[in-house]
Amino acid sequence: MTPNDIFMAVRMDPEIADTDAAKYSDYDLINAFNAVADAIYTMLANRSGRLIEKRAKLEADEDGYKLPDDFLQMMVAYGEQGRVMDYAGKGRELTAHTYYIIGQKLYTKSKTVTIEYKPYFVEATTDTLDDDMDLPAYFKGVIKKAIVLLLTASTAEQEQTVFQTLADEVQRLVSDAAFAEVPSIPTWAEVI
Repeated sequence: MTPNDIFMAVRMDPEIADTDAAKYSDYDLINAFNAVADAIYTMLANRSGRLIEKRAKLEADEDGYKLPDDFLQMMVAYGEQGRVMDYAGKGRELTAHTYYIIGQKLYTKSKTVTIEYKPYFVEATTDTLDDDMDLPAYFKGVIKKAIVLLLTASTAEQEQTVFQTLADEVQRLVSDAAFAEVPSIPTWAEVI
């Protein structure tokens, strides 16, 4: 799913009906898309789920490891041989099995570092409209609906309602996905 896929669906929506791009420019769509996607990423980053987590092997430079450009929050850091590293709080010695972060750098004595992290949303531009999004495809309908509502909203109060509706939809989608991962427990008849 790319932003362009969503833009095409928005332009074909009966409330927009703008396949020739006469009513809404690409700029309008990009701004609405960025507002909606940023809100979704923020909502998902504040949840404990792993829906938007990424994994990256960090590159070392002269004094540490540069974090990814979209780094928001550390979930897990792995050092040598895939061992989970601990956060070295204030006053703790830095070892190959501990790390700390200052700015956009991770510091450790480990020779390799791989992290799992939550990213923040990097705004779409005209150059990135064909790039795949990190969100699952089932978010396409929610994003499209929110963009349509945002483009047709005429007051700040209506825009606020759009974001509340978006929050409700994201909550519903994420809750449904969380229940899908619950392992089934055998019934008493299957145990016998």
